Amino acid sequence: MLSKIRKRFTYANVVMTLALVFAMSGGAYAASKYVLTSTKQISPKVLKVLVGKAGKGGPAGKEGPVGKEGKEGKAGSQGIAGEKGALGEKGALGSSGESVTSKTVPTSEKSKCAGLGGVEYTLAGKTTLVCNGQTGFTETLPAGKTETGTWVVASPKEEEEEGATTISFAIPLAAPLDPSQAHVVTAKTAECPGTVESPLAEPGNLCVYESTTGEFGQVTLISNPATFTGGTAASGAMLATSKTTVLVHGTFAVTAE
Repeated sequence: MLSKIRKRFTYANVVMTLALVFAMSGGAYAASKYVLTSTKQISPKVLKVLVGKAGKGGPAGKEGPVGKEGKEGKAGSQGIAGEKGALGEKGALGSSGESVTSKTVPTSEKSKCAGLGGVEYTLAGKTTLVCNGQTGFTETLPAGKTETGTWVVASPKEEEEEGATTISFAIPLAAPLDPSQAHVVTAKTAECPGTVESPLAEPGNLCVYESTTGEFGQVTLISNPATFTGGTAASGAMLATSKTTVLVHGTFAVTAE
């Protein structure tokens, strides 16, 4: 085995080994003495060679997970109330209001309060009428007021004969009506604009409405039962009818003037 080693142990091998050891030890020595601390210690030409070209951009990364929603913040505490403001200036004095005026309505003025009297108040051009009320028993029908009623004429006999009946005014008129103011209504007129179902009469008129006419008889005369003359009494009237075999009936209306 030693003979084999000796055969390879030549001058060339020794020189190469020493050179390798020197190179390694010399490099370590240089490294311990010369340390690069800045690119300024390297030649610009060398730097150009050392700097590599920028590589291609990598693919986009995956989208990160969505963050959790934050909790709602707590409401802040209530602030301190501000100081009371100063009292405002006094407003201007308003204009004086208009006073109500009044005027007595005498009982002699029949066009107002139906002759009962009262007071008329006026404010800002508007007038209000306040009338006196009725006191005690009403002796006569007030002007412009209407009362109504019914009437009927029946014949108890078989033979034909003329009939008659009376109508009474619950509240008497102030005075009797003359013949021109007492009407048998066969059709609506200016003085008697109503119907047998809704009897009406203009002031100063008596209107007698019939439910049946012609077949069983009809009213032929309105008269004052106290004098047997045409017209009415203050308390009522008498109606005369033509011959009838059964009955005649209707309604009436009288209005004071």
